[in-house]
Amino acid sequence: MVKPIGFDQKVLLHHLDFTANESRRLERKEMYEVLDNFLREDIKGAKSRKNAVTMLMKIWYLVDEDHTFIRDKALEMFPFLKQEERVLLHWCMTILAYPFFYDLVKEMGMQFRMQDAIPSQILGQKMKSLYGERRRVEVATSAVLTSIKFWGVTEPKKKQAYSLSKKFEVHSSELNQLLAEVLLTCSDVHIIPLELMNNNALFFPFDYHIKARDLTEDKFELVKSIDMTMVELKR
Repeated sequence: MVKPIGFDQKVLLHHLDFTANESRRLERKEMYEVLDNFLREDIKGAKSRKNAVTMLMKIWYLVDEDHTFIRDKALEMFPFLKQEERVLLHWCMTILAYPFFYDLVKEMGMQFRMQDAIPSQILGQKMKSLYGERRRVEVATSAVLTSIKFWGVTEPKKKQAYSLSKKFEVHSSELNQLLAEVLLTCSDVHIIPLELMNNNALFFPFDYHIKARDLTEDKFELVKSIDMTMVELKR
């Protein structure tokens, strides 16, 4: 079975900011109209603009039912955050919306543990091994890499490689809690050691440290042993 991709073109940071802000107050039909008008300055082609609107709506508005609580919490926090902190929210929501984005940035996080600059060819080969030898895979890989470059996460190097631009600092316990929930929601396992949550390839652009006290009892279950604390979401 062919795995869906969906990430067809780059997504700019100020487009995400605008979408998140408008999502807090507008109905669905209004969102499409407002986004189309807002994007006209940056995206001239009607088809490309329609694709961009579809992606932005999928990330922030038309989320899966299982992710609505996370989205609503993120929107509640959004107006009070600094720009660097907002990048984390966009990262979380895009991970949840697009498995292709999830797989690619996770691979980048693993590669950055071994080297300072990652050739785009390596990432392209990895994504083709997961999604098949398709032109759309190449397009989507380029779209993700271009997007996160514009978000300030990476910067291009010689020979079509990317390095980490900087680490976005996360100090808020609320943001740490949201990060933990996203990590558990999209993980293949339902329980993760706290230590591994704090060293997870998926969130390689962020400098964060989740403490046990950040994880509220109404949302998380903590299983403590002599040398380890395991974390899972309450059912």
